[in-house]
Amino acid sequence: MYYRFCLLLAGCGLLCATAATAQRRYHRDLIVIPEVQIEWALKGNDYIVTSFNLRSLTGPTNPGGTFAGAQLFAGYEHWLSEKWSWGPTLRLQGGNLIGYAGEGLGLAGEITPGALLRHTGSIGSFRFSQRLGVEYSVPLDEYTEDRALARLRLEVDRLFPLTEKMALRPRIAYEAAAYLRFQRDETDLKERVIDYGTLRGEIGWRVSPRFDVTPWLASQTIYYNALPQYNSAGVEVSGGRSNLVGPVAGLDVRFTFLGKNASTDWQQLPTQH
Repeated sequence: MYYRFCLLLAGCGLLCATAATAQRRYHRDLIVIPEVQIEWALKGNDYIVTSFNLRSLTGPTNPGGTFAGAQLFAGYEHWLSEKWSWGPTLRLQGGNLIGYAGEGLGLAGEITPGALLRHTGSIGSFRFSQRLGVEYSVPLDEYTEDRALARLRLEVDRLFPLTEKMALRPRIAYEAAAYLRFQRDETDLKERVIDYGTLRGEIGWRVSPRFDVTPWLASQTIYYNALPQYNSAGVEVSGGRSNLVGPVAGLDVRFTFLGKNASTDWQQLPTQH
């Protein structure tokens, strides 16, 4: 309990500190992200997951067609104990919406291997989880440097059984991410503490042990420092410390395959792995 409380305070503190120092706030249009997942249940609660999503920015600012971005994801998670798990991940992204969706650098494409460490616990019927991820982004062009990324996600959910097979799982989660800068040139702008954060709410609908659907909504903020722009009177009119805020809506459709060694009471995680 104390461990979870400390992590929650740390995440809220970073969020409040970043918001308090922001000077400008800009809004973008809605991003829509439909995703299909395939999950293989293994021995214990271990699993392998692959997913593919498309991304569309609505409104007149759409940078390129109905779906202008995509992501392919793969991951494996092994449970060390009842509360702790870890595993490797791999993301391949492309298109013009990488940066808009807060999942990368806004490049034409990148490949990102990583690793996660997860801690879960429960208070009554509520399950709390903390996920710490470290990733290394390799852009698919020769003009941009590789960068390391750290993520911290705090979440809580509860399962409401409807029938023997069907259930609802409402869930809320906040994730903050920061690029790890090990060295910065003196001429570079001082970066923000958090690069982007996402507050997500969802209701997962488990139709059966092999199929579930999760509609979700999120509010996403990208924090950045831009070169300041001044008018003729010398007053700063744009740039500087700024926040780009916008809504995201998604629909996750997951198909689950139970391996021959999978437990009969296998506990499935939400679709936001």
